[in-house]
Amino acid sequence: MLMAVLMAAGLGGCVRRVIDITSEPPGARVWLNDHEAGRTPCSVEFTHYGRYDVRLRREGYEPVAGWGDADEPVWDFVGCDLVSEVIPGRFTSRVQWHFTLIPTDRDEAALVQRARAMRTGLDERAAEFAAERGDEEAKAVEREDPAAVPVPGSVIQRSMPGSDG
Repeated sequence: MLMAVLMAAGLGGCVRRVIDITSEPPGARVWLNDHEAGRTPCSVEFTHYGRYDVRLRREGYEPVAGWGDADEPVWDFVGCDLVSEVIPGRFTSRVQWHFTLIPTDRDEAALVQRARAMRTGLDERAAEFAAERGDEEAKAVEREDPAAVPVPGSVIQRSMPGSDG
């Protein structure tokens, strides 16, 4: 009887743990915990459940950096896993992660427009903050031409020919 139990344990199954990683569009390079895992779609076998650092990169798209959680199924919890390891057969625990990549904006005119809008928004916030504080000097940040680029105070102005300086 004891021999039959030991043989059954020896012939028992095992659990295969796999993370399936996909992206839209496919073909992104994937790194898990700083080890290259391949290109999407790809499957990576793992040993331990938990949180994994994930990075994806594809030419023409913004890089993705974050993490993914590999949570264990109920049948692979401590205690239950002893039964699943002894039962003949092969179990697979599959974790699926999907990432949607955002195209890189290479339009220079749009970039300049977004920068100007951001600068205008920051100027407005600074003026609002100054008004709340009652700071008169900070309120005078208005410019005549919003497209003009201000000269930093650390830049030494050249004097005009014929002027003192």
